[in-house]
Amino acid sequence: MNADFLRRRTGLVIPLLLLVTGIVLGVGTLTMEVPRNAASPGPQLFPTLIAIACLVFAVLMTVDVLRRPEPARVADPSHPAEFEHAVTDTVLVENPTTDPTAPTHPADHEPTRFRGNHSAVLQFVGTIVVFIVVLNPLGWLLSGALLFWGSARALGSRRPLFDLFLSLAISSIVQLAFSAGLGLNLPPGILAGVF
Repeated sequence: MNADFLRRRTGLVIPLLLLVTGIVLGVGTLTMEVPRNAASPGPQLFPTLIAIACLVFAVLMTVDVLRRPEPARVADPSHPAEFEHAVTDTVLVENPTTDPTAPTHPADHEPTRFRGNHSAVLQFVGTIVVFIVVLNPLGWLLSGALLFWGSARALGSRRPLFDLFLSLAISSIVQLAFSAGLGLNLPPGILAGVF
């Protein structure tokens, strides 16, 4: 594999994380000690479903990234031959306020190389690390909401208040599904006694 192949497929980081998560969840579920008196469907159902979903999404995302890699560079409209043959998803809009006779910086005409969205990946991984650290002290409801909110922000959402309410709703639904549906208690943390 050459450097250009990897540079144009930085999106493989997320499927790799999903694959690792699915494998760890699968191994943890298979080695889980289930009490003999556990009611059906048992505590292994949800982790198994999530592990399978992680693996399926990892495969689908990998195929998508391999079939449609990021463009190596963006075409320069000042070079008509390059610009005509460029295949990008970018919509170009002319800026009427730009003076075509104005001097330009030499870097403006250099081929633009694809830059991976490293900050989004770091935010996503950081959110997972923070979730793991605060799960027991804060409890599932708050740490789960933080996980969903941080993931939405890392993936590009710019509606923090909406994301907060949605994250709390999803975290609450998961809490209810585990407690009412399976009879399992997620870590209550600082909200112990309230739930």
